[in-house]
Amino acid sequence: MRADAAASISRILDAAHAALVGGGVASLSRIAEEAGVGVATLYRHFPNRRALASSVYQRVFAQAVVPLLMRFEDTDGDHESLVDILDRISAVFTREHNLMASVQDVGPLTDSLISSHDRLFGDLSSRGRAAGHLRSDLGGGELARLLGVIALGSGLVAEDDVQRRRMIDVLLDSLRPTDGGDARSMA
Repeated sequence: MRADAAASISRILDAAHAALVGGGVASLSRIAEEAGVGVATLYRHFPNRRALASSVYQRVFAQAVVPLLMRFEDTDGDHESLVDILDRISAVFTREHNLMASVQDVGPLTDSLISSHDRLFGDLSSRGRAAGHLRSDLGGGELARLLGVIALGSGLVAEDDVQRRRMIDVLLDSLRPTDGGDARSMA
């Protein structure tokens, strides 16, 4: 990609992020104007509002969430570390709630972005089980999805930071080993 095209895309994403996070409904022509590009340039890279919102969300995820996911490499799955990291990720989702509301299918998109780090969660699951912090029947894929649901859900529904952290803490309790074995039945 040419440097000028990359710069145009970056400015478009910046302008769209500002518009979407602000909660206003800015037209694509207004976003193009704010980015200093023509409407045709915007449409060349983003054929519709949905594609633009999805790209903005993916960028935010890469810049703000992925560095937090990398912190899982430095833990053995202990409860407090998981709560702390998920609270920080959830705070990103809270801050970006207007953007996320504009992304169609934000749940599956988030799941896909988190699942792209399967190795990280597989390793975390192994370390957590070995240290006795995580259930023995919890694989890396399940752990990734559960942590994603917890961070996404608590970031979108918690009324304040204290409630968000409490929700994460309570939900993460279900990942701890049980005295009677880990295979829990629904009966």
